[in-house]
Amino acid sequence: MTEKKDERGVKYIEDRWQPRIIFWLGFRPFTIEGLHQLLPELTDVALKEEITSLQNLRIVNPVVDEENKYSLTDDGNDLRNMVLTMSVWGRQQMDDSANRASTQIVEPEKDASMSELIKYNEKFNEYI
Repeated sequence: MTEKKDERGVKYIEDRWQPRIIFWLGFRPFTIEGLHQLLPELTDVALKEEITSLQNLRIVNPVVDEENKYSLTDDGNDLRNMVLTMSVWGRQQMDDSANRASTQIVEPEKDASMSELIKYNEKFNEYI
């Protein structure tokens, strides 16, 4: 007997890493090495598998740019906006339920250094 697959639309992106990858690649293009700095819990092999999966879903561009950086497709950018909206809304609901004031989170500047992005990533992980 085969397992019945969950048919909800939100399951299209079904693991914890894909929304994070989508966020960062929509923020600006990154190399595998840059993404790995932002997602250190992922092995290089796992990160490459996630990117391949997102490429197959037409969320990440199938071709890297001249600097070997990955980026999102137009559909990927649309999805990023929805994921961010849902993440912020969900965090606000969690905070409201716990009678806490929600912290406002603002994206860093596009030219922020990698160390600034890593620091930002710590707070961002509360949202996504």
